[in-house]
Amino acid sequence: MKKKFDFSAEINEAEAIKSNPPNEYLEEENRLLSLNIKELASLNDNVHEMSVNLVNSLKFLQEYKLAIAKDTQEQAEKFGQTVLDKFLHQIQDKCNDTEQKIRKANRYISMPYIAFYILIIMLVALSSFFVSIIVANAEILNSSLIWKVVACCTLIVVIGIVMAIVVPKILDK
Repeated sequence: MKKKFDFSAEINEAEAIKSNPPNEYLEEENRLLSLNIKELASLNDNVHEMSVNLVNSLKFLQEYKLAIAKDTQEQAEKFGQTVLDKFLHQIQDKCNDTEQKIRKANRYISMPYIAFYILIIMLVALSSFFVSIIVANAEILNSSLIWKVVACCTLIVVIGIVMAIVVPKILDK
């Protein structure tokens, strides 16, 4: 009888190694690690390149900093001057308008309206007194009629002044 060799144990062991999940996980992890190493190397190169570019840019800015500052300063001064010129022009226009208004106002006498009405009333009373004196002198030179007329005219003036002061106050209420 011939002995049969059993390969089933070796086959099972090979299958166990081949299909073992930890082995598949380790292979995938190794692949990802190698990919990460490549990416890190690329990232390191990019960072180094950016660092070199930044240093070069800083050197460039240090050389031209003064020229940029002078140009910016000149532009700011020009802008400020134009703004100040506009304000000055507006102020001059307002001053000219105000001077013209002051010149016009100097030609007029300002007076409250109550004082104006009082003056009108006094003018009417004095003119009536003048007419009354003429009439009184025509009849009798020295009579009590003159004094009655003076009293009436004075009464008219007082009543007119009181009305000129009191009526506006009553109307305002």
